[in-house]
Amino acid sequence: MSFTIFCGPKRLLLIFLFSALGFAGFAQEKPTDKDTTVAVPDSLIFWKKGGKLNVTVQQVGLTNWAAGGESSVAVGGGLEGFINYEEGTVVWENKAQIGYGVIRNGGGGNRFEKTDDAVVLSSKYSQKFSEKVLMTSAVNFRTQMDRGYKIEKISGTSDTRRTLISDFMAPGYLQASLGLTFRDSKKGYTATLAPFTGRFTFVLNDSLSEAGAFGITPNDKIRSEAGISLRGGVQKDIMENVKFQANFNLFSNYEKFPNTVVNVEAVLNLKVNDFIQSNISTQLIYDDDVIITRSDGSQGRDLQIKNVINVGFVLGF
Repeated sequence: MSFTIFCGPKRLLLIFLFSALGFAGFAQEKPTDKDTTVAVPDSLIFWKKGGKLNVTVQQVGLTNWAAGGESSVAVGGGLEGFINYEEGTVVWENKAQIGYGVIRNGGGGNRFEKTDDAVVLSSKYSQKFSEKVLMTSAVNFRTQMDRGYKIEKISGTSDTRRTLISDFMAPGYLQASLGLTFRDSKKGYTATLAPFTGRFTFVLNDSLSEAGAFGITPNDKIRSEAGISLRGGVQKDIMENVKFQANFNLFSNYEKFPNTVVNVEAVLNLKVNDFIQSNISTQLIYDDDVIITRSDGSQGRDLQIKNVINVGFVLGF
């Protein structure tokens, strides 16, 4: 079972934007004017919003260091925000995440290479059957901001070459789904099973498109799939100032079922004080349609793993 969209990427993005605006118009209700001298109970606050900005910097300087090694400079940062609405039987959740980081090994003549680059936007609109069971329609979008390169050694020499392997909207992923959500606010978990899911893969860079990167047909810009998805997450306070958070997204194309695209991320947040925090994160991705060039030069399907340890300044709002 499959379906194809007969429109260009610009029109598709316009449809996505108008759909999001439609959700906003359906879910939002204007609060009545209140006397500002009277405190509003939490039960009457329908909108909840927040976010955080984090910045991390690392510098290693080595001069005549007998043990060897290289000097390095690394800079990274991230911005996260959410805005949620809940009143009566209506629940609308929106989240945005942007992260970027670079590192330079060696002297000032060397390039800064990318270590992190992600843009993730999600919107989920639900109607309650009960406090724990909801009918949900959701949209999730993921891409990156900058070009990504594979650094490879040239055989027989000490030189290296940089091969372009990704770019803005190459890849880009848009997933739209309709299904049932099961949640337990007290235990901190949620899961959405969506038997009606459309997944769109964008490769808008011409050279990557011609090469058929990320599972698309060579020279195509968009690949569409129909399948079933399972998305969810869990949040737990392990102890004071220590919080664990995990999110997962599983998608299986009906034509290739049970082959599954897996994206799992786990984060351990350690709070020192209101302005200094540390987090340890691991992300695992497996996509049967993505061919990986391994460090030894071989190619094939493989598990993608990213491990990050950050300590830095955090501003919450």
